[in-house]
Amino acid sequence: MLRKEDFEHIGTLGRAHGIQGEVAAKLSVDLSGLWEQGEATSLFLMLEERGLLIPYRVLGLRSKGGDIDLLTLSGITTKEAADQLTGRSVWLDKAYLEDEEASDLIDLHHFVGYELYDAHSRELIGQITAVDDTTLNTLLRVEPTAGGELVVPIADELIEHVEVGAHHLYMFIPDGLLEL
Repeated sequence: MLRKEDFEHIGTLGRAHGIQGEVAAKLSVDLSGLWEQGEATSLFLMLEERGLLIPYRVLGLRSKGGDIDLLTLSGITTKEAADQLTGRSVWLDKAYLEDEEASDLIDLHHFVGYELYDAHSRELIGQITAVDDTTLNTLLRVEPTAGGELVVPIADELIEHVEVGAHHLYMFIPDGLLEL
């Protein structure tokens, strides 16, 4: 039996796209990276149905633009079949996200709900509650363990590592930021 603890929630399926069974998906993980690494023949996504995870092999993947991907899934060949999947939660095996290059696949919005740790001191800063990418500098909104709210800039070069299974993000926090 598939256990949810072994999988990471990565998004939701939208409506059917066209009449061939392709379905739109809003995902917090860039699957094209896995696709280009040759994982295409073995890439399975789990779709949640009545609390259970049902595996679907990914047969095709392309970007529609923005943050929407178009997926072709095994066994889904008509618009009607694709429409039945609308709104389903999408899950990915955590094993895909646990190697060192995996952080390149993860969209920053995926970190909402993660615990933020200072990479230098290894201390817990707080829980990430939102990602603000409306300005040139992307910001994390963090609820510190002591209460209140912190706003912390995030960039790839500030991320030390990610523990997907534990939902921990280790980041180099700019000096003096936590004292403000």
